[in-house]
Amino acid sequence: MIELDVRDLPAPEPMQTALSALFKLQEGEIIHFHHIMVPQMLLPRLNNHFYEIVEEGDDVHLYICHQNDEDSISQIKAIVG
Repeated sequence: MIELDVRDLPAPEPMQTALSALFKLQEGEIIHFHHIMVPQMLLPRLNNHFYEIVEEGDDVHLYICHQNDEDSISQIKAIVG
């Protein structure tokens, strides 16, 4: 799992970090994007990806993988319950 904790980064670094990771994302990998808010500007760029968002208090966890990566999708679904 690729861990991206961007909670302490100023804008636009969280978006830049996420886009860089998406560009490098390989089949079988999952990105765990940990932020303080739902990254609304990022969501439209995930149209070729499967993702789940979990909000826990002040923390947001976004899990991303390729849309046809069934193993990674299963892992994400197990994580988010």
